[in-house]
Amino acid sequence: MVALDKRTGDVIWRASVPDNPSAAYASPIVVEVGGVRQYVNFTSSAVVGIRAGDGEFLWQNQSSANETANCSTSLFDNGHVFSASGYGTGGTLLKLTPNGKGIDAVEVYHTRDMKNQHGGMVIVDGYLYGSNDPGLLMCLKLESGKVMWKSRSVGKGSIAYADGHLYLRSEEGPVALVEATPEGYREKGVFEQTRRSDWPAWAHPVVADGKLFLRDMNVLQCYDLTRK
Repeated sequence: MVALDKRTGDVIWRASVPDNPSAAYASPIVVEVGGVRQYVNFTSSAVVGIRAGDGEFLWQNQSSANETANCSTSLFDNGHVFSASGYGTGGTLLKLTPNGKGIDAVEVYHTRDMKNQHGGMVIVDGYLYGSNDPGLLMCLKLESGKVMWKSRSVGKGSIAYADGHLYLRSEEGPVALVEATPEGYREKGVFEQTRRSDWPAWAHPVVADGKLFLRDMNVLQCYDLTRK
């Protein structure tokens, strides 16, 4: 990881991570624990924490990484980081605590009930939602990993959250609206995207300003969510 001056492109720092892992497919996130601002990134071999101020390596954990492709961006909630990958690996919850000028990352649990190959996950009110290979939409209690419910829904897909609901976009095309509740799978509706390509739909759904955006290869569709 490197930090650049956005005005000039000059290098501010370069992070030195053990074993020098290459980049994977996940995006970094910004978290702050005990006053320490850091970037958490899922590399090709581990989830790592890098101090934002100077690029100092803080911690790493390899239990949620696989050797093929780590795609899903890590999540942060109340001092905890959750990360997961597919190919039989599963997910891990870490608790981050300050340790002098550093950070300790302690593993709370590892679960095979969230083998999230791609498509991402969301945390809503202490519950984790996402697709578990080979194609089940899962709801887990974040603090313990307890499975609250599971459903085949529209199959494995990408997920977004807005206004109390999950927007699940199957890689085969259908889009489902599901209430974000740990009490059970409550489907509110399903529709088939038009102008589907012949390729899996992997782009994440985006909800903004009352609109649902779906990209499919070189086509971008916008749906109005506010009409009665």
